[in-house]
Amino acid sequence: MKRPLGVLLFLFLLVQGVWARQIKVFINRGETFIDSLVAHDISRKEAAMVAYALKRYVNLNRLPEGFSYYIDYQGNIPVQLVIPYDVGKVYDVDLRRIDVNPKKLKVRIQEKSFYGVLGQGDSVFYSIYDQTGDPNLAYQFVSIFKYRIDFHTWTRPGDYYAFICQYLTDDFGNAKYGRILVAKYVGKKVKADAVYYKGAYYDSKGYPLKGVFLASPVDSGWLRAPLRYKRISSRFTYHRLHPILGIVRPHLGVDYAAPMGTPIKAVADGVVIWKGWLGGYGRTVKIRHRGGIITQYAHMSRYAKGLHVGQRVKEGQVIGYVGMSGLATGPHLDFRIKVHGRFVNPLKFLARHAHYRLIRVARKRLRGRALAYVRSQLSKLDVMLASAKTLSSGTLKASD
Repeated sequence: MKRPLGVLLFLFLLVQGVWARQIKVFINRGETFIDSLVAHDISRKEAAMVAYALKRYVNLNRLPEGFSYYIDYQGNIPVQLVIPYDVGKVYDVDLRRIDVNPKKLKVRIQEKSFYGVLGQGDSVFYSIYDQTGDPNLAYQFVSIFKYRIDFHTWTRPGDYYAFICQYLTDDFGNAKYGRILVAKYVGKKVKADAVYYKGAYYDSKGYPLKGVFLASPVDSGWLRAPLRYKRISSRFTYHRLHPILGIVRPHLGVDYAAPMGTPIKAVADGVVIWKGWLGGYGRTVKIRHRGGIITQYAHMSRYAKGLHVGQRVKEGQVIGYVGMSGLATGPHLDFRIKVHGRFVNPLKFLARHAHYRLIRVARKRLRGRALAYVRSQLSKLDVMLASAKTLSSGTLKASD
């Protein structure tokens, strides 16, 4: 019995529909994007071609842990990838032609508010990062006030901060924090506020934050730090779990995380009294300064050319380069200071010796409606903080 052509076509489309499916794939820890494709019925050669085609759009070497994408199948054959790479950005990859089609999705923008209080040993950066899981948001907050606050030496337990930022989402479920719109820091030593307005941040008086420098060092014979670093990875403490040895012991210095090869400078005039390998410290330099003070610079990758014991060095002179010699899990400088034979906290010591002055750079001040807008935005934070009945140390609260 012959079936009508229309019925056969219907059955064909039905079968195709039944067999059409989409799966969500997560990239596991230690797994590459290509390995992930191969594990889902895509040949290694084809996977390499896909990776090459995506190269101009996606950095496949820096995908975050837990990154996910979708594979569309017709029957058992993978025919398309759907890669939601960022909020509002999706890439469709036709596996039959190895063709990448970028798509833009509608992005929804909300506002989220946060406030936090510093506990003993807390830093603003890690307080924000630990609770939000977003290092970029933490770095953004610190960067906003970098011309007003020295977050390494001026913060105290009980200081608090608040900010409002953008929160971006799309239909794929991607989400991330965007720009900080309003921010405030209230501490025992310093206070500062900021509102984003037409491409720059302004304080409650209408001055741009880049126009006033409260942390501009005066030449006092001591540098604020022995190098340009990315972050402080370990602070002065008598109880630290050693990352390699796995035991709790004192860490009587400060670790400055920085890229391999970053120049290390003497923090003050002095005489080199040690240059060589020093056990777990690796390549180390020690310098004696006036007043019974000795500074120590450890884990270097190499020394400055011509540096030798007995040599006089000047403040700011390069004495070596960042490395990870000795017992180190990554490139950094272990910096220590001894005063009359006793180790002291380098951050507090340099904060006392590196003095600051106020510099005001001529910048146009906001007035009228623009200034009223800035103050109205800051009032949002005041209302939020006023509604918090208690601000307890170490807490971070969020509200939509």
